[in-house]
Amino acid sequence: MNREMQKKDRQTSLARAKEMLAACTEGTLAMHGDDGYPYSLPMNYIYMNDVIYMHSADRGYKIDALRANQKVGFSVIVRSEIAPELFTTKFESVVATGDLSFVEDDAERQQVMEAIVSRFSPGLEEGGMKFIRAAIHRTAILKIQIREMKGKAFRADTMKK
Repeated sequence: MNREMQKKDRQTSLARAKEMLAACTEGTLAMHGDDGYPYSLPMNYIYMNDVIYMHSADRGYKIDALRANQKVGFSVIVRSEIAPELFTTKFESVVATGDLSFVEDDAERQQVMEAIVSRFSPGLEEGGMKFIRAAIHRTAILKIQIREMKGKAFRADTMKK
């Protein structure tokens, strides 16, 4: 699984990849879907303790697909800007692969939901906690243990002449 990047000069350090992942709030979760087709969808997430966490309704196509196969991909476009004069795109991105699990531990579930409320609804934690208490029993907390992560960046100032 650990393939080398074709354009190695664009690979960021692991530390930079982690910084980029922590700074963003939306990514694309890719999984195995029905009939051998891939299924991917945008998801809000938090990156905490070297793990990607998301929350979801506890049923539906995504949940069925994840219960059938826990090997997933996750990608984030940190920045993207078309550079027409260079016939390319300036960008920063992160791609991760890993194993997804459903968080069952009540303390971890609570911790993740509190972190999500804090990240996405700052200043509204009191109302967020009420929302959590009302919805947590029908919420799936998804956890990606990252097996491999690579950051990639292309900026015009780093282009070889």
